[in-house]
Amino acid sequence: MVKVTFKPLKEIVVHEALEHDLKDLVKNRILGLRRETVAHPLVWSEGIVISRTGTPPTEDVVKEMLEGFVHFQAVEWASMPEYKDSLKSEGVTIPVINVSDNPSLTALAKALKSRKKR
Repeated sequence: MVKVTFKPLKEIVVHEALEHDLKDLVKNRILGLRRETVAHPLVWSEGIVISRTGTPPTEDVVKEMLEGFVHFQAVEWASMPEYKDSLKSEGVTIPVINVSDNPSLTALAKALKSRKKR
């Protein structure tokens, strides 16, 4: 029998957080894409949509990942109070994935929202 172990993240490290209006986030997301294509998805939780850019998998980054630390080089986000399964602009569809049941991404969303209030 194979043993299965769940090991939650200890920490998400965000090196740059950029808040946008939803319209601007969508515009940036579809830049350079042809009409009738599907863009890389956004994730939604806690009333915001999030785009994440990871860091290159260097030896140090992989070691930290195995220890439970994830680094995002940049996180871009915008308010979207109501969940929608996709956003459309200029003929491009951006899927939106509801990650409300993911503790790590929900914690990230809460942290981004609290940052806005500062």
